[in-house]
Amino acid sequence: GWNDKIGDFSYGVSANLSDFISTIDYLQNTKNIKDGKIQVAGIGFNEWYGYIAEGIYKTQEQVDNSAKLNDQVKVGDVWYRDISGPDGVPDGNISPEYDRVPLGNSLPRFQYGGNINAAYKGFDLSMSFQGIGKQTVRMAPEMIQPLRSNYGNVPDIYDGNYWSLFNTDEQNARAKYPRLSNTSANNNYTISDFWLFNGSYFRLKNLTLGYTLPQSLTKKITINKIRVYASASDLFCLSNYPKGWDPEMGVSNYPITTSLV
Repeated sequence: GWNDKIGDFSYGVSANLSDFISTIDYLQNTKNIKDGKIQVAGIGFNEWYGYIAEGIYKTQEQVDNSAKLNDQVKVGDVWYRDISGPDGVPDGNISPEYDRVPLGNSLPRFQYGGNINAAYKGFDLSMSFQGIGKQTVRMAPEMIQPLRSNYGNVPDIYDGNYWSLFNTDEQNARAKYPRLSNTSANNNYTISDFWLFNGSYFRLKNLTLGYTLPQSLTKKITINKIRVYASASDLFCLSNYPKGWDPEMGVSNYPITTSLV
């Protein structure tokens, strides 16, 4: 932290940064896999564990000439890399036993926060912020998968961005998400790096601007101090999360809202 004053101008800055790395040194003859995360000796605790995606199948030739997770895979589905097999080499099949690998740390790194304040004569300004510098986050099926709950709605971020038989070849070449299909849900929305992204964020937690009236005025009405101010909490957040997602609230909780006073 640092505080200083230069004439009528005063200011202060404080910040904090913390980091940790959690690894498993020993786990006797076993590995635990739960919710797409793995606990096994030699890697980070609760690393994401799944398939490596090559992208989306754009042609039938690609489907025919590659290993697949099941027989329902079609053009427009997610394409996975054949990493290994029983003999330690690619075997032409995508299987959970041999083709899933650690995909990165699910725990947050470089958590930080800080405060800045400044004052000049009767005016004062303060702000506080917080964030995470690095974290691998998964787009959970509850938030991204279309046609859930009896073939319900399609997420807004899918609109115009998925592979479709009704698209032109150029549109499908640019498709970011797989085709709308419930029968291929087990293939498309299983754990893979296709749905992982950088979950770092910066959030402005509070911004306050105030003005304190001179005592020469307030004492005339027998008041020691009057300060008027405007304050905003959670004004904005910079992140790679899709619009409407809150990096602090997870899948099912209500997002943090902006408040103005």
